[in-house]
Amino acid sequence: MRFVRMNNCKPDMIVARPLYSECGALLLSKGHLLTDRHIHALKQRGFPGLYIFDQFSEGINPEEIVLDDDMRRIALNGMKEIFDKGANISQAKNQELCKIVSRIVYDIVDHVFKVNPAVLSVPLMKSFDEHVYQHSVEVGILAIMIGKNMNMPKNEVFNLGMAAFFHDIGKIFVPKTILSKKGKFTREEFNVMKIHPEWGFDFAKEVLGLPPVINQAVLHHHERFDGTGYPYKLKCKQIPLFARIISVADVFDALGSSRVYKKAQLTTEGYGYIMAGAGRQFDPNIVDIFSKTVAPFPTGLTVELSSGLHAVVVRNNPNFMTRPLVCAFNPNNLKEREHINLASDADALGIKIVGIV
Repeated sequence: MRFVRMNNCKPDMIVARPLYSECGALLLSKGHLLTDRHIHALKQRGFPGLYIFDQFSEGINPEEIVLDDDMRRIALNGMKEIFDKGANISQAKNQELCKIVSRIVYDIVDHVFKVNPAVLSVPLMKSFDEHVYQHSVEVGILAIMIGKNMNMPKNEVFNLGMAAFFHDIGKIFVPKTILSKKGKFTREEFNVMKIHPEWGFDFAKEVLGLPPVINQAVLHHHERFDGTGYPYKLKCKQIPLFARIISVADVFDALGSSRVYKKAQLTTEGYGYIMAGAGRQFDPNIVDIFSKTVAPFPTGLTVELSSGLHAVVVRNNPNFMTRPLVCAFNPNNLKEREHINLASDADALGIKIVGIV
């Protein structure tokens, strides 16, 4: 299977992976034949593309590294409930919802330690205007992977995952007129938005009863390595480790998410932004682990090579993430296919990925 951008989708293409709405409702099932009506509806919802079966992606199976579709829906539903209701329900009910989320995080961490994945393929099917709770789940998954690849013990990775899942919980107290605004914030609106880490800290500590290591990460996830962040302009190792990890995961996922006022950046662009911010915005040691954790060209992505061929990413090379194993083909002759390892094939050293098809 391979990922095809929505503008390149055609009627009668075969859906390779089910597609769900932001609420977890099934939109298209595996094996479904696309129609013009489906393509138009998915464009309206803001989906950038979908996975299809075709003859030149046969045998290519994008990794479901951390969450399968069922686990992801459970995680999204759990976070949605606490983000939708947290500001207006009792402490006891909030703590009950928190326990549900903690079980979800535990299951994810347990899965990561059992499966022991090295690389995270970032989801390519996010819809328009991703909700805060969706963003929180994606940040949680990436933070867990970074923590695991830093050789943290399992209990610490669990606490890191909890902190990442709840890093934006303070936004439940931000007026919806600001959260859903179409366009840039005014100075006054941004000043309100900047209070959400402190609101989140208070909520995590006083209402949810979470431990200090989690609460401190919620409070400091917008601090920056060079001291230009908020709320306290902490620098370097003054910033708690969990907050430094979540900072990287938070920005990376935000760059890849569509908003009412901006288009999502490609995974490669977000990857480059994080790499360029090492030592300034972000802890360089964490950026190094990030660079070995996140695949800038996720498996199943169709790319253009400098040789003029198109190719589908088959497998990422953990030690050289920008040069994966690909299945190359001539777009004018789909029967001609060739596997090329951009990292190790001697005759491919001058070939690079120059674009996304």
